[in-house]
Amino acid sequence: MSAPTERSPREVADRLAIYELYARYAQAADLEDGAAYASCFTEDGWTDISSFGHTAASFRERGLNCLDETGKVRGRANLTAVATKRPGQPLYRHLTMNAHVSSYEGDRALGSAYFVVLSPDGAIHQFGRYEDVIVRDVDGAWRFAERMDLAAYNSGSTL
Repeated sequence: MSAPTERSPREVADRLAIYELYARYAQAADLEDGAAYASCFTEDGWTDISSFGHTAASFRERGLNCLDETGKVRGRANLTAVATKRPGQPLYRHLTMNAHVSSYEGDRALGSAYFVVLSPDGAIHQFGRYEDVIVRDVDGAWRFAERMDLAAYNSGSTL
């Protein structure tokens, strides 16, 4: 990794775009805007939420067929479905902090960040860490290709 003084203007701009991606992701989740949430991922991107104890069966019980048997939500259609507000669903707030780009190589980066999810009453619902593979997509935008949601705490209820 280059020292900050050795970074090219392009790398600085790319890193800023990646940090903005982390913010857009959290805001889309807060607004329960499935399309905006899914646009944070490549067309075939995925997020692994298995560390929260979610299963394909538990999602199907809630009328959602977007989680595969490995605990991943794959592809934009499924990502849209998982993040879209459903009637009666409580509103959670997502805080992302300490985002860090640990590796940057042209059109690919590795990143991580901590997250805290607050329940409607302000109590901590979940917290943990994201581990991400981030790529420059065909349109030039930075998007998550792979996201591991690593839960350190889960209140036990589901989103």
